[in-house]
Amino acid sequence: MDGKRQVRVAVVGSGLAGLCTAFLLHQDSEKRYSVTLFEEGKELSLDSASVSIANRSTRSFDRIDLPMRAFAGDYYNNLRALYDHLGVQYRPQSFLFAFERLAMGRAIPYFIHSSNHHRIPPLKPKGVSFLAYILEFLYLSVWYSYFTLCCIFDPPRSIPASETLEDYLKRICIPQYFTTYYILPMMSSVSTCPHDMLLRFPASDIIDYKRRTIGSKHYTVANGVGDAQQRLVQDIRTISSAHVQSVAPQDDGGVKLEWRHTDDTHCLNPSDEEFHHVVLAVSPDIVGNIFQRLEGEMVQIPTIRVESTVHSDDSTIQDQPESLLSPAGNAQTIFFRTSVHERRTESVHLQPSGAIVTTCPFTPITSDRIIQTSSFTRVLRTPRSRSIVNTIFKERGESTPDKQELLVDEKTYLIAPWRNGDAGVWLAGGWCWDGMVLLEGCVLSAMRIADAFNVQIPWEE
Repeated sequence: MDGKRQVRVAVVGSGLAGLCTAFLLHQDSEKRYSVTLFEEGKELSLDSASVSIANRSTRSFDRIDLPMRAFAGDYYNNLRALYDHLGVQYRPQSFLFAFERLAMGRAIPYFIHSSNHHRIPPLKPKGVSFLAYILEFLYLSVWYSYFTLCCIFDPPRSIPASETLEDYLKRICIPQYFTTYYILPMMSSVSTCPHDMLLRFPASDIIDYKRRTIGSKHYTVANGVGDAQQRLVQDIRTISSAHVQSVAPQDDGGVKLEWRHTDDTHCLNPSDEEFHHVVLAVSPDIVGNIFQRLEGEMVQIPTIRVESTVHSDDSTIQDQPESLLSPAGNAQTIFFRTSVHERRTESVHLQPSGAIVTTCPFTPITSDRIIQTSSFTRVLRTPRSRSIVNTIFKERGESTPDKQELLVDEKTYLIAPWRNGDAGVWLAGGWCWDGMVLLEGCVLSAMRIADAFNVQIPWEE
């Protein structure tokens, strides 16, 4: 890298991974990098779906982040370090997790769990007899304790291949009831995906998350992630409404980035710029569309679209006790409503303002009560996709096969593995590490790029 002339870097995508990457390179103490941020939407995406709702009790506005941005414990050490460095305020947040099953069109409660057990004994669900409540509590205590011990002392297997969550739960003999009505509802709300897709995750993802969050507090950003977004993007050149069409390494060592304005649907006035490096901080399906070299790899990393709706339809939480609708202290209630027939769980989150956020909804919501609906891409995990990602992000110098298998249209090919940064193209995102696709992965992937560019990470000083 030439220390006299700034190195031009394009960052595509303005989620947390893109913003954090741009921030780290832009604040390089030697000012070696000129960063340009490309965003397809009119607004930066990290905070674009969030909404402010009037809170009559406090006579102020509550910022509701979409998707939910709560984080817990030691799993998010780098995210917390970033927030501390930026001066972004976050606070402990208690939750009441109300588990319900859908039967005959009705939501039937069966247990209420308080985060970090801040309510001892746990609340008894409405309509549940005292005997049934005691039996459920004893059953849950036994199997939760056993599952926790397995997470600590019996980790998932990775040889000859990554053990799936389904295989792991069967191997340690977790009963189907505990899996269906506790493990899957809770973890599918974290990963925002249907149960069958979650069961195909590498077990190591779920078990590592569970192990590192045992007994940990939950936190939420005080004023929403907009504060973090504002601090991260300060003074960085940003091009909004820019649909990136292709990224192509050039023979001279540069990388050409072609894009058009999103209003230019016929591509009458395309633009292109050449950069020394391009960082793709977008989901793998978009990476495959714009970077031809990784098209075959990216198609093997599954994604789905997830919907989240802010509304005021009280009928979705009708007949609930006051202890859940207005919990004591600063606790917030989240209903985990499971449909065994559809093998998925919707989460219904009651906000302090009185608004309701339903994610992965299947309970009907009255249309005139909808405040805002948004959708986002959720990257899923499988043992196959885990292997692909781990190969891409192996540190240089680590042993790696000369060829890797690539499955395209049910045919297997052998190709030379592509490593992050080859030909000046880099990947960043919550899916770009060996773990759950969450905000921690966004920060860690940005830090890896900063390390590769010899940029000091300020919160590691």
